[in-house]
Amino acid sequence: MLNNLIETMSKSESIFAEKEDGTKVNYYIFPEFEVHLNTIPAGTIQGWHTHSDIEEILLVNDGEIRVETIVDNKKTYKDCQKGELIRMNQSLHRILNLHNHEAAFSVFRFVPQGIDHREKIKNDKKSYTDDEVEAMLKRM
Repeated sequence: MLNNLIETMSKSESIFAEKEDGTKVNYYIFPEFEVHLNTIPAGTIQGWHTHSDIEEILLVNDGEIRVETIVDNKKTYKDCQKGELIRMNQSLHRILNLHNHEAAFSVFRFVPQGIDHREKIKNDKKSYTDDEVEAMLKRM
């Protein structure tokens, strides 16, 4: 019944990289998705890029970042605060830290399958009481 163990990965098990612009990244790569934690130095402007197959979602963990993109053949931007989530889609984009202190953000990347799983995601949780858990433990 409950034979799947949780899976953890420590920071020391992640793949660390420091980009040319000074951004420090810890990559946590799994078979169907990736999470990476970024620390972007003050005054950093990352390069423009796109993704053709992956979905990329950013969550600002600390500080503020600017996301620049191209809309209707014009550069546009959105300043994003701690706690804000940004879905990149297949946009041409770059990340900037225009402040005098570093910022941190998490990136979630996966290859979407084009299937709407919202209902499953919202409802896929089964709760157990302490008594039910104790009964399961006795049966194991």
